[in-house]
Amino acid sequence: MVVLTSITKTIGKSKTIIVSGNEIYQKLKNQIILLEYQPGAIMREKELMAAYGVSRTPIREALMRLEMDGLVRIVPNMGTFVEDVSFQQLKDVFETRAYLVRLAGKLAAARITDEELAEIRVRVDRMKVENDKKSLIKLDGEIHKIINNSTKNKVLIKMLGMLHDQAVRIWTFSGAEGDYWDDLEKEFEEILAALEQHDEEMTAELLERHTKGFVEHVRSQLSF
Repeated sequence: MVVLTSITKTIGKSKTIIVSGNEIYQKLKNQIILLEYQPGAIMREKELMAAYGVSRTPIREALMRLEMDGLVRIVPNMGTFVEDVSFQQLKDVFETRAYLVRLAGKLAAARITDEELAEIRVRVDRMKVENDKKSLIKLDGEIHKIINNSTKNKVLIKMLGMLHDQAVRIWTFSGAEGDYWDDLEKEFEEILAALEQHDEEMTAELLERHTKGFVEHVRSQLSF
């Protein structure tokens, strides 16, 4: 288990901020997912230490956690490299996610609260007036996170969270063109209705269909 360290960084004489290993991890993860670090890029510890004004320890802890997420690979005596995006990765990520979302759908339908349903409703309504693709994928991710959390299964939540990060990275890499987004809010309207009825089979089926549609959208944009 990686225990992420907190570092106190003093700027001048009056301003002190806390830079935690978790903050560094989250920042680097987002940069990798959004391709600010391109596949194959090297992440140099000294440059990261200078950028965050911290020692080597929290940087290494963050990189180790990113490796566990499958976003980087650490090669002894060579450095840390951002993982490539490949057809096999696309297949592995979505094959696993499609299976797990069925389980998440069944558990969510049985366990979701009125408060969580209301949170989904807010985001589905936002989708109806949103046109920006990155904003839509963010709302998509937020809804999935609410559904995942509503399962109350910590292992499943963690696995689906990691797979979602990988999926968004592949989506970003693909360029995200096409008409996939046209019916997105309608899909989530159907999923929300199934959740409101606590229909386990229907929720599982709709989530699986939604995930497979996303896979086909991404695959159509790639030239592997």
